[in-house]
Amino acid sequence: MPNEDLKTLLAQFAEGAGFGDPDARQNAELRLKLAQAEEQLRISGRLNLLTLLLVLVGLLNAVILGFQVWGK
Repeated sequence: MPNEDLKTLLAQFAEGAGFGDPDARQNAELRLKLAQAEEQLRISGRLNLLTLLLVLVGLLNAVILGFQVWGK
């Protein structure tokens, strides 16, 4: 969900932005939770990718260190 949609959804919960129908508020809350979950999944995917990259760099560092110590 784009950032503008999330801001629009959050604006519905601002002070003075009342809901005439309880079902409308529940629907808006569910859409907000869905948007938060989608954003969390997107960020989680990025963090997993960064973690994998850091593991690969660490392994490369260990290989280079081993070559420097025992490669003489």
